[in-house]
Amino acid sequence: MKRLFFLMVSIMLVLILMACSSELRFSYELNKLINIMRAKEDTELTSEQFLKEISDSEVIFVGEIHSDSLTHVFEYELLKNIYAKHNKLAVALEMFERDVQPVLNMYLTGEISEEKFLQKSRPWNNYTSAYKPLVDFARENQLPVLAMNVPRRYANKVAMMGESTLNTIPDSGKKWIAGELKCLHDDYKEKFMNQMGGKDKPGPMARFSPENLYKAQCLKDDTMAESISDFLEENQGYKVIAFQGSFHVESGLGLAKKLKMLKPEVKQKIAVCIPVKDFNSINLERHHDKGDYLVFISDK
Repeated sequence: MKRLFFLMVSIMLVLILMACSSELRFSYELNKLINIMRAKEDTELTSEQFLKEISDSEVIFVGEIHSDSLTHVFEYELLKNIYAKHNKLAVALEMFERDVQPVLNMYLTGEISEEKFLQKSRPWNNYTSAYKPLVDFARENQLPVLAMNVPRRYANKVAMMGESTLNTIPDSGKKWIAGELKCLHDDYKEKFMNQMGGKDKPGPMARFSPENLYKAQCLKDDTMAESISDFLEENQGYKVIAFQGSFHVESGLGLAKKLKMLKPEVKQKIAVCIPVKDFNSINLERHHDKGDYLVFISDK
């Protein structure tokens, strides 16, 4: 009887260990498409090592190229794995704006149909292929989803007319934007100006002031940072996994820096997704300072 008891205990322990192991692993198919590096050390990681390290953070920033389909496969599997270890998890999305949060909440709780949700939430053109899996996973598992971005109409106003236009926003609209606009003169600004081509911007962007464009960018970062900060303040013990364009978080700047200013005690990690032609073409020197982890993605 004792031997049977110890055998059953041993089997249960093995099953538990196997279950824990499976929670910290990407699928075989995804593992063939990714190469993960711990950036500052240029150290290659297994998916198990990466997931174990990054899941310890309170905020996980995932920087993406919005149009890369394989990146969205990685993001979905990352979300599933983090949730398997931490069910007090919220998903934050750049792709939805703060003023559609009530509509998003109604969809998550089943109060409205997906059709009604999409009619009222101004989804991105690639929502169905890129972000619907994340939202639906959150819906199925009753996870909060943060529509963390500033309404684009307000960012557009700042881009066209400058910071002073924020004073014309009615009180009913101010709750959807950051309480403070912080336009730092740092590496982020220099990087942004270089990205915009300085004063010699081509095409439609030429009619905008570079300074105003930068202020609109900062308004987005400040609003997204405040969305995450407010959620963490009101929901103790939760983790947040945030999906946004890489530019917003690379090198710990932009959104990542703004959140650090609001909540310096919060441990955050940045994983930057970088599509490449093939793994032999990776230029580590070009990317090594972009995040805590570099996720190179290729289908070759």
